[in-house]
Amino acid sequence: MSQLRLGQIGIGALGPRIATKLIWSGFPLHVYDVMDVSVRMFNAEYGGMMTGSPNMIAQVSNVVITVLPTEKELREVIFGWEGVAKGMARGGIVLDLGTTDPVATITLARELAERGIYLVDAPAIGRRDLAKQGKLKFLIGGEAEAVERCRPVFDALGEQAIHVGPAGSGQAANALADYLRAVAILSATETIEIGRRFGLSPDALLDAGEMLGGVAPQAKEALRANVLTRRFDTGIALGQVMKDINIARSLARATKVPTPLLGACAGAWAAAQDQIGSGADHTELLRWIEQILPPEPAKDRKSTRLNSSHGYIS
Repeated sequence: MSQLRLGQIGIGALGPRIATKLIWSGFPLHVYDVMDVSVRMFNAEYGGMMTGSPNMIAQVSNVVITVLPTEKELREVIFGWEGVAKGMARGGIVLDLGTTDPVATITLARELAERGIYLVDAPAIGRRDLAKQGKLKFLIGGEAEAVERCRPVFDALGEQAIHVGPAGSGQAANALADYLRAVAILSATETIEIGRRFGLSPDALLDAGEMLGGVAPQAKEALRANVLTRRFDTGIALGQVMKDINIARSLARATKVPTPLLGACAGAWAAAQDQIGSGADHTELLRWIEQILPPEPAKDRKSTRLNSSHGYIS
C-alpha cells in the first residue's frame, strides 16, 4: 500500500463513496473535482488532500483514479488544460472507474501509452452504497503489469475483480453484460404479465424459467425480491442500464455485427425511460409494461372467456 500514491478526480455521485472507502482503508488520497465546493465539502467531512488541478494531482500520484460520467470528461481531465498527461511521470497509471465507451477508451490508452502512461479501465459495478462497504465488483481492462499494481485499490473497494483483457475490455464486458441483464429483465416482465393475464402464478413462472435454464437462480431471487413485491429497490437506475445498452450498440457498430435484438431492446428501454424517467429503479420496467398494455378483457363478458381445455382466451 505504501508504494501507491493515489489521487482521485471526480467527487460527484459515486466518487465520494469511493474516496471515503480508500481513506478508511488507509490510503493517503489527493482529490480534485471541477466543482471546487464538492471537494471542500468532502474534505471537511472525510479528509483527503485538496488539489488544484488534474496536472497537480498527477504530479503527486502514481495512480490517478477517475470517476467521471463520460469519455468526454475523461479526455478533458487527461489531455485538457492542466491535464493529467502533463504532470504524470512515465510508468504512471490512470485508473478509470467510470462507465465510458470502450472504443474511446482504446484510443485514450494508445495516446497515453505514447507518453509511457498506462490506462486501466474498470467500471465500478454495484449500488453506490456498496462502495463504502468495499463490495463493488470490477471487470478490468489493461496491461497485466498495471492491473496488478492496482490490486490493492480493487481489494479495498470490491469483493470481486476480474481482469478480462487489454485496455477497453473492462468497459466492453460491462456494457455487454448489462445488455444481457436488460434483455433478461425485459423478457421476465413481459413473461410475468402474460402469465398473470392467463392465470399463472408469477412464482410458478420463475420456477419454470429456472428449471428450463431461462432464468438464473440469482436473477430469479432478484425478480422475486424487487418485481413481484413491487419494491423496485435494487439501487440500479434505469438510466444507467440504458447508458450501457447504448454503449453496447456503439460497440456493435464498431465491430460491424448485426444486432436486431439489441436494437429492439434499446427501443423498449428508451420508451420506458421516456415514460417513467431515467432515475427510476431498472426493475420498474414492469410499471412501463403495465402502462402500455391495453385493459384486460372484462371477465364477465360471454365473448371473453378462458378455455380450460385448450388454455387460450376466446
